[in-house]
Amino acid sequence: MPLPRQYPVFLTTTISITLLIVSCSDSKVNQCQKITNVTNKAASEAKAFAGGGKAKNPDAMLLAADTMDKAAKEMAAINVSDSKLKEYKTGFIKMYRDTSKSTREFAAALRKKERPAVESTLQNLKQAIAPEPSLLNGLKTYCQG
Repeated sequence: MPLPRQYPVFLTTTISITLLIVSCSDSKVNQCQKITNVTNKAASEAKAFAGGGKAKNPDAMLLAADTMDKAAKEMAAINVSDSKLKEYKTGFIKMYRDTSKSTREFAAALRKKERPAVESTLQNLKQAIAPEPSLLNGLKTYCQG
């Protein structure tokens, strides 16, 4: 039984559309790489501004807070289709925003030299960055799997 004349055209069109859809969507590996690039950049810049957590300079702390704000925006701009990666992305955005807010409060307390406020805001800052190891390890494990 001969094939209809339109069959080769239909088959070619279907294959072309499928390839276009697959090539346009980011793979899990690419999505992981984009998230990892933002996290690495944010960590290195914040560490440079804040002196690895040893800085007592409020202005340097504010630069670190700006870095966290920037990282949250960059992370939010990443297009992620994988549901698990969306969870990690959301976790990083929340952590960056909380860290920025806590860092600004800590810098203000340092500037005023109010010891109780410094201690309180330092605890808030530690809580804000606490999710980082879990997020990084989870992302690494998921992306390698």
